[in-house]
Amino acid sequence: MKPAIVHVVQHLKPGGIESFALEFQKVAAPFFDVYIVSLECSYYQNYWHDIPSNTKFIKALNKKPGWQLNTLEQLTRFLKNIQPIYVHTHHIGPLIYGGLAAKLANIKHVVHTEHDAWHLANKKRKFLQFLALKLINPIFVADANFVAEQVKTLMPSIKPIVIRNGVDTDKFKPTIKDKAFYKKEVNLPVEMSFIGCAARLESVKAHDVLIKALSKLPNSVGLLLAGTGSLRDELNTLVKSLHLENRVFFLGHVENMNNFYALLDVFCLSSNNEGLPISPLEAQACNVPVVLTDVGGCKEAVCNKTGVVVTPNDPILLAQALSHCLEQKIDDSPREFVKKERSIKQMIRQYLSLLQSDLRSKLC
Repeated sequence: MKPAIVHVVQHLKPGGIESFALEFQKVAAPFFDVYIVSLECSYYQNYWHDIPSNTKFIKALNKKPGWQLNTLEQLTRFLKNIQPIYVHTHHIGPLIYGGLAAKLANIKHVVHTEHDAWHLANKKRKFLQFLALKLINPIFVADANFVAEQVKTLMPSIKPIVIRNGVDTDKFKPTIKDKAFYKKEVNLPVEMSFIGCAARLESVKAHDVLIKALSKLPNSVGLLLAGTGSLRDELNTLVKSLHLENRVFFLGHVENMNNFYALLDVFCLSSNNEGLPISPLEAQACNVPVVLTDVGGCKEAVCNKTGVVVTPNDPILLAQALSHCLEQKIDDSPREFVKKERSIKQMIRQYLSLLQSDLRSKLC
């Protein structure tokens, strides 16, 4: 029997934390039974169609809003049955439920990863997290130096360990076929160059800035937006007002991200807030250069030979950076950067090294 690891997340809707847990599960599968517990959202297969319906490795508790004692009881019973070598929590809700359940189930190790620290600026959340950390005493990890510095500023008694996010470079890699093949497959103009963005259509991702930047680029450049969200109609109205209907394509939820990255000449996140984002790492693993805004841990997610980081909320600067990346001739350095410094196997080894020395060589 393989040793077990349990990740606890709030839900399994598309997002960076969810991708983190699912990719961790896949890559570690030869060595560990990795379970994912979703506090909410029992209908995760609406989003992740490649997860088998009969899998025993994902448990959705379908928690209702507010404190739910029965959720804690369910999770405690599950952990007692699985007896993982550690429980890995992500953000405050999973920290409270997963951490308390681990203590009640006599699980020795709890690892908590903070993916951003903006929520700690809220006094109530900060106090609640402080109490939870005191009670649970997890190994506290930040996924970027920026996040660690935020945590230390807002909660000086916490000393985070930094383990940066990683991606599966065996899964995300350059395609054999050229871009024209993939463009024809999805009925996109073959003659266009494409900037791509994979992010929720919400204000924090600042898609409006990216669309405005596109309007300053030549007509031969288009924009592919992967993701869903509440601002879909508002962004479409902006596209029409700038007469970009033939250059901006809303793709909705994209299941096969490899095929998405294969369409791109440049990947861009124009966000107002980030932790250490995973999607630009995936893009670079596919040898696509990136342009990110200088927020959160974005600087730590960019190959400094081919990528560009710009001031947020400035369409002119963003357009200039995108133009530079579209015109440059690149070698393999975006992918080499990810393979050397941001691979998921390296990340998993770092997490295991926090626990027991006899586990350190499992993924070597």
